Amino acid sequence: MRTWRKHRARHAGCTGRYGDCTGRRAGGVRGVGPGSYGACGAAPVLYGGVRPGPGHGPAPLSPGASGGLPGAPGTDYPRRAYSGLDLSEVSAVTGLPRSSRSRPARPAVPARPPAPPEMLALLGGHFARAEPRDLALAYVQALLADPARGSAVEIAARAGSGSVWSTQRLLTRTVWDADLLRDSVRSHVVPRLGASGPCVVLCRHETVRAGAGAVAVTPAGAAGHERNTQVAALLCYVSRGVGGLIDRELHLPPRWTSDPERCARAGVPPERVRPQSMADLGQEMLERAVAASVPIGWVFGGPEFADPGLRRWLCHQRLPFCVELPQIPGPPVPPAESRQNESWQLLSRSLGAAFGRPAPGFGLTLLARRHPSGRISRFLLHASLSAPGIPAARTMTAAGPAAARAVHEADARAGLSSHHVRRWVAWYRHTTLAMTAAALRLEAAPRAAKPGPPQPGSPHPVRTEPSHPRGRAPRSR
Repeated sequence: MRTWRKHRARHAGCTGRYGDCTGRRAGGVRGVGPGSYGACGAAPVLYGGVRPGPGHGPAPLSPGASGGLPGAPGTDYPRRAYSGLDLSEVSAVTGLPRSSRSRPARPAVPARPPAPPEMLALLGGHFARAEPRDLALAYVQALLADPARGSAVEIAARAGSGSVWSTQRLLTRTVWDADLLRDSVRSHVVPRLGASGPCVVLCRHETVRAGAGAVAVTPAGAAGHERNTQVAALLCYVSRGVGGLIDRELHLPPRWTSDPERCARAGVPPERVRPQSMADLGQEMLERAVAASVPIGWVFGGPEFADPGLRRWLCHQRLPFCVELPQIPGPPVPPAESRQNESWQLLSRSLGAAFGRPAPGFGLTLLARRHPSGRISRFLLHASLSAPGIPAARTMTAAGPAAARAVHEADARAGLSSHHVRRWVAWYRHTTLAMTAAALRLEAAPRAAKPGPPQPGSPHPVRTEPSHPRGRAPRSR
């Protein structure tokens, strides 16, 4: 293209039967033979491969057959002959002022707002260069600003990036470790929430996806109403009724683990292409939490995490846990009355070997919980022999709603599920950045959860709010 521009600038005054020698029109085949493009007999290097000979200096420019300017309608000069020249060359060739031939200015890219110090401290050390660090900061700020829209185009527009490819490159090709950022998020969340009655909750998170091209999607639902979903295992740390996400793993369904080629197209590492249950993923996340010295008072999980292998590992680690057992097929439960409250029932304390062997000083207890809706669920409790069964189970299960609120907050206010990524690495990077955004929203959560003076007759302390502007009571006279 540079040689093509030089040729046009050098032979701008050579005119012939079909235009100047830099035109794209010819009487015969393009670029074949001298004289095809002008009186000078030179053909452009771009088409014919014939380089212009010496002695073709610039000549005075004559108007076309109709007396118009070069490139005007009705002339022998092709309009596209001057499309590649810069403004000074166009002004010299056409005789027009530069202002009349200037291109419209591009819209200015909006300036990115400065990152908060907490965000910079959490993300800044994971990038070797300033450009990907700024992109990651802008990505997290875009998730916090509008988490409902998570496509690359929308995030790039909110982040002030010059192109969509910069956002895609951050999630796919930029060199940074999402696992190290996950460890930093965990180190940020755990001290922020404190260690008052700490509990880790294993959650199953399901996201609906459009199409079957995204990684780890599988059809779910009844026949005729199937939808593609992604299933992930999340680890939530709960303390004082407030939860925060500290780990994540994507579950590969059997349709994917039995098709290595499909996994390779989605970028799944070969060592991860193996059958794994949700309980296996939960054990991996718990092992990392134990290795990081996360204070764990007890572990709570749903029916997906009631695998005997996970229960044996928890007993070996001497960790108290309460897991919900899968439902037993049976007759339908009659609807409960509207005034019926939740109730617990102790089923058995002497369980057989089928439920596992408890740790020394611990016992396994089977309990039943009747919900206000009438549904009955069974729980397996592994706790100290001195701890009462039903109160301990109530305390452990209370962490489940707190973890569900944390996942919902990460979805609604940090863009956990609002993404259109299709590859393995992109899913982990977006999820980790969304966990970072959710962790930054926990800054005010412990302060808002500080209890005020207990009110008489209330089972839990309630925070009192001032009823007067600026918190000032009227002065008594």
